[in-house]
Amino acid sequence: MTFSPFSHHAVLAVLLFAASQGYSQTDAGLSSTVAPPSGGEADWITGSNVSLGGKLVPHIHIDSSYGTATRDQAELRVGHHDPIRRDGINVTNLEVGISGRLDEHNEFFITYAGPIGEGDSFDGVIEEWFWKFKNLPGAFEIRAGQFYNRFGIHNTYHPHGFDWVDQYLMSGRLIGDDSMVTIGAEVSWRAPVPWTSQFDVGFGVGPPHEEEEEAPFFGQYHQHESSFAEDGFITSVNWTNVYNYNDFNQFRGGLSGAWGENHSGYQSSIYAAHFEYQWRENGFEPGGHYFRVRSEAMVKRFKVEDELGLVLDPVTQQDFGCYVSALYGCPNNLEFGLRGEFVPGNGETTQDARLRVSPGITWYANAARTVRVRLQYNYDHSNAFGNDHGIWAQVSLAWGGPEVR
Repeated sequence: MTFSPFSHHAVLAVLLFAASQGYSQTDAGLSSTVAPPSGGEADWITGSNVSLGGKLVPHIHIDSSYGTATRDQAELRVGHHDPIRRDGINVTNLEVGISGRLDEHNEFFITYAGPIGEGDSFDGVIEEWFWKFKNLPGAFEIRAGQFYNRFGIHNTYHPHGFDWVDQYLMSGRLIGDDSMVTIGAEVSWRAPVPWTSQFDVGFGVGPPHEEEEEAPFFGQYHQHESSFAEDGFITSVNWTNVYNYNDFNQFRGGLSGAWGENHSGYQSSIYAAHFEYQWRENGFEPGGHYFRVRSEAMVKRFKVEDELGLVLDPVTQQDFGCYVSALYGCPNNLEFGLRGEFVPGNGETTQDARLRVSPGITWYANAARTVRVRLQYNYDHSNAFGNDHGIWAQVSLAWGGPEVR
């Protein structure tokens, strides 16, 4: 699908024209954490409270970036929505969706999204489509369809919810260039304790996807071979706890695991831990300064066939990744951030160690945060390509109310 009528410059002009509005994020890691539309007057500029009959809520998201790096982006990008070209405009995400809130027990969500890639072609797919049964007896909730697995914190976010211009190294290496996705069902349960303690179990198969024409190799193996196969059964579990120490300090932590058949017909498994601390000057009230530090770590174990298919019982390989991200927000809608990431090397598969440090600053145009402007610098070091320096400016536009998650 091509977008010949729309040049990159035209898209950027639209984004800059819209930059008098703002941007919103959704915490998709927990079920039922987002309030439905308030029922107030519809704001057609930001999309807030815009709905059809108070039940169908539309969403539109556009993310665009411009920047440069000392190396080709093909060697640096790890995510499907990462910038694909340097010294040029990247439309990294065009997304339309709809949330349905039919009654106290039934909701649904559908979203279609993708970047504009090489040749100005739109690489779009239906990323999520699911029905949610909520407020069930025993504090249960069920999602059925195609969904981003509740796995740690970051996996559930779409690009418009990213804190950074690009995908985490850890996610790109261990999960793939998109989030972990399952077609099946996911059951969530809230434990009857004074804090929020949620258990999620997902099961199903991986969604179909287009194979890369020239899949990259690590050692004698294809990089994508260790990813979960589209026709293989996948099981994921997630346990997340959120504890409000008081109105101003919140802690969050949990563990995750996923198991499934990979593209080589062997098994891959991923184990993860996540932690977050958040302080807000005004507590549960809006406004004021805030500080948030978030960290996740993953370990992946897998077997994959060799390039020629000669090894009958391949050796089990292991991979690892982690990141730490800190954000400090001010009442003037400025947000300062610092991210550190690391993935190690592997002599068996000749995957290279990589370290990336990214300071950034984000400005939200209004309290609704429906437009953000972000500036980010990447210091990227690898034993293979040495040091790389990149700088990216991003403009993001969101329209519509909160999504069903």
